[in-house]
Amino acid sequence: MRTLKIMCICILFAFYGCSNVAEDNDETKSLYQAIHKSDTASLRIVLKAKEFYGQFEINYDRLYKDSGDVNGIVKGDTLKGTYHYQQYGNSTWYRIPIALLKKDNKLIMGIGSMEIFMNMTFFKKTVPIDYQHPKFIFEQLH
Repeated sequence: MRTLKIMCICILFAFYGCSNVAEDNDETKSLYQAIHKSDTASLRIVLKAKEFYGQFEINYDRLYKDSGDVNGIVKGDTLKGTYHYQQYGNSTWYRIPIALLKKDNKLIMGIGSMEIFMNMTFFKKTVPIDYQHPKFIFEQLH
């Protein structure tokens, strides 16, 4: 009898724990694409309340491409993080900052002045990120 009570309590805790995981997992998965002249970029992104992550690929005139992962934080309508990528045919991995502005169901990729500190590349804090002249404006695919 006691074993049955303990089993019931364990099952209740398991159901309760699983339901809480689903509530904490509020995320949006989206696919975006952008075209600039002969370059094409695709961004598959998972967006949560305070963070994002996904895959990013830039195809340069169908000659070569950069592909890798993006991740970072969300502050209001701005996504800031890093792009960890590899160039086609190259075994070296690179890491650069990325900034995206959410506006009208689009993601605008900002351009910023960069600096290297301790072998890591960052946007300069003294120079604002430019969203007025982006290379890529991502449209959401449905």
